[in-house]
Amino acid sequence: METVRFLLEQPLFGGVGDAAMRVILQLMRPQEFAAGEVIFREGEDGDSLFVICSGTVEVLKACPTAADPLGKLIAVLSVGDVFGEMELIDMQRRSASIRAFAPVRLLALDNGGLFQIHESDLPTFTLIVMNLARELSRRLRRIDELAAGAPAVVAPVSAD
Repeated sequence: METVRFLLEQPLFGGVGDAAMRVILQLMRPQEFAAGEVIFREGEDGDSLFVICSGTVEVLKACPTAADPLGKLIAVLSVGDVFGEMELIDMQRRSASIRAFAPVRLLALDNGGLFQIHESDLPTFTLIVMNLARELSRRLRRIDELAAGAPAVVAPVSAD
């Protein structure tokens, strides 16, 4: 029940009811990674989004001048943040690498699970998709501000 409450507090599941969240939790799979462990690499196929339950991850984008072989650090994500969602929407390869910065516990929802939600509970599916769209819109606005030269605000900008 504690995990259900945690998920209901996250923007991805805003508006989802308790009963629906319990069903969704059954579709999610827990994963753990040690500090420094690569969760996935840019360019890999992907079919899951991840919710961070504890710990932090680094988002790295390939860059020929970066000292890190995974690329340039573009964001650090923490508890409650979501990553990997782009592949569920555009069905393209991972757009960045993700590495555990500290030990991390995640819950993963794959596209098969999302489709099950669609088939069994269309209103809940619609809420989740709208919440994903809102999150992607927020990220795009932040990137627009950075591109326009606005002062950088330390805020997570996720990539997959």
